[in-house]
Amino acid sequence: MSQHSHTSIFTTASGVLGGVAKAVTAKPILTEITFAGLSNVVIYAAASAAAGYIVKKSMDCVAKRLADYFNKQEGRNE
Repeated sequence: MSQHSHTSIFTTASGVLGGVAKAVTAKPILTEITFAGLSNVVIYAAASAAAGYIVKKSMDCVAKRLADYFNKQEGRNE
């Protein structure tokens, strides 16, 4: 597994766990936590992590294309 895969898995897991932890600590009485409310938090955290991953992959692609373009231009000038 590559370093990028480890980073994305860690980011997704920490986002989901952070969202669930926030939901649990925000309610002073554990009986007020419902399965529907908890699942909404988990779904939101997973969607947020997925959106962040898509943005990261897009930015990586743009950065690679720019680096390739400038490296190609640099090679022509020599």
